[in-house]
Amino acid sequence: MKTLDMFLYIGCEARARVNKMAVLSARPKERMFFEDERSTLYKAVSGDLPDLKAVSGDLPDLSVLHVSEVYKDFPHPAPLITTMGISKDIPLVESAFGRVQAGSPLSYKQPAAKDYIAPHHDAPLRPAIPSDAYRLAPSDCMFVCSEKEHLHLKSLTITWDMAHKIECATRKQSECGGWHQLRKPRLTSSRFREICSVRGQSSGERLADSILNGCRQTAAMRRGIAMEPAALQEYSQTRNVNIYPCGFVVHPDSPWMGSSPGGLVYDPTGNPLYGLVEVKCPIVDCSYLERKLGTLQLKCNHYYYWQIHWQLLITGMDWCDFVFFSAAHI
Repeated sequence: MKTLDMFLYIGCEARARVNKMAVLSARPKERMFFEDERSTLYKAVSGDLPDLKAVSGDLPDLSVLHVSEVYKDFPHPAPLITTMGISKDIPLVESAFGRVQAGSPLSYKQPAAKDYIAPHHDAPLRPAIPSDAYRLAPSDCMFVCSEKEHLHLKSLTITWDMAHKIECATRKQSECGGWHQLRKPRLTSSRFREICSVRGQSSGERLADSILNGCRQTAAMRRGIAMEPAALQEYSQTRNVNIYPCGFVVHPDSPWMGSSPGGLVYDPTGNPLYGLVEVKCPIVDCSYLERKLGTLQLKCNHYYYWQIHWQLLITGMDWCDFVFFSAAHI
């Protein structure tokens, strides 16, 4: 067998091997998101319908706007008569503009993002995270800050309204630039076990430097991000739950801490109805699960166990489903 090697020629002097070839149009199509629905008529009537009794002398032709009165004697279903069919019996579905009736133009012209997986259309509205009623007790640890440290902590202070806006604006997580900026100066759930294991000032300083410098995205991390949508879809079908994206959560009572749960879950059989989900997609056999009494459980001394407890602490949620997903198992 012979293979065809492709080369990219640069000018007339150098060349470099490439593995992929892409054909692009001269002017790529621009995509517009969240465009308003608008009438295609040259002149459309907007606003509330006028009172015909008040304007009948000036605008007698507006009687055609009273569709239900004009066609009240027509048999049902009446041909050539278009109605919206709004009814409390029609279920609501998620759209880019919130919940709308199934079958309405917004439901298919402006569908919800793919991050939303909602088989239950009658689910109550998702709660704000963190909840206004959920408060964190003040710490018993007494530490005298330097002026620089005090100013740094003060710069992290946020209000409840800011906390909710941050969570909404960062639901794309790693795809969102603001998500990275908000995480960098804060203690996050993925480092919770390391934080609790600090012994002495030197180890604390090393951990602080590691957090501030960040970490490079590994192949395993990229694989997990790529597989997470499929994992959540399978989890939703298996447990019959709704899944909503969740952004970076910062609690105003402890604004130096933050967390990015894998998703917000609505479980109609849960108590309470809303909780969290965390997904892991390992490449090799995982060592953080153990079998107890015939069921798999997360080891209490593993990083992931501490990570989930941090998420529950910051968000105020009462439960979190841990999902282990591979190509063959969930």
